Amino acid sequence: SQNMLEIAVDASRAKMRAVAFKDHWNITAGEAYLVQKQIDEMVLDGRLEHRVEVYGGLGLNLGVNPEAVEVGLKYPNFKCLWFPTFKSFGWARSAGLNPDPDEYVRLVGPSGDVLPNVRRVMELAAEAGVAIGLGHTDFEELLPLCTLAKELGVRTVLDHPLLELNKLLVDEMKQLADLGSYVGVYCQPMIPSLYQPVQDPMETVEAIKQVGAARCVSGSDFGQVLHLDSVSGMRVFTRALLGFGVPEKDIKTILCENPARLLGLDPVRA
Repeated sequence: SQNMLEIAVDASRAKMRAVAFKDHWNITAGEAYLVQKQIDEMVLDGRLEHRVEVYGGLGLNLGVNPEAVEVGLKYPNFKCLWFPTFKSFGWARSAGLNPDPDEYVRLVGPSGDVLPNVRRVMELAAEAGVAIGLGHTDFEELLPLCTLAKELGVRTVLDHPLLELNKLLVDEMKQLADLGSYVGVYCQPMIPSLYQPVQDPMETVEAIKQVGAARCVSGSDFGQVLHLDSVSGMRVFTRALLGFGVPEKDIKTILCENPARLLGLDPVRA
């Protein structure tokens, strides 16, 4: 419902430190660079008071291709890779679709080992200091991925593990968080939407309590047509957390400090 410039302007007016844009299929770092140029111009001529940092990355639904990642990493404003979502073999398996390996993207082989091309991409991410969103997949793939991420020193985040399409048990989240992955407690699974019109907000509150704010990060996952726009969704989410008793210091950790750490930014400025 909004383009990247509109969201970045909203973020600037909300005095946000930074935004990072995901495309499930393509690279967003190029657009992020152009949006940053426009934001900087608007700050310079007085249309905006606050400079927001604008970042992007590369979505890997079309395949986990190390060569494509090597090229993407050369773009300015590149901060994140996103493993497959709508073409994820693990997601399709968990959804009971009996997926064809030729139609869906596997990250982990039948033996439980992370596939060589996936390992190489994780090595590239570690070398470049960029984060990996682990996509829509199941615990069967996530456990070896997070284990390898810890070995390689790459920062990872579980993409909305409270959303029904790739939901994890809290104990599974805790196990993966213990390996070093951040747990994405995003706005949409807490706030009712067309995807999940009935939602128990206490699931998010309990997940934060069980996992610990130190291992949680938030993103909007809003902005779709007929949904809240991204920044408004963050405001509603923040009010909800406060209303359900999550301490303000924990909310700052989840919304400000940990996202900065995830993206390799200075958390002190968050």
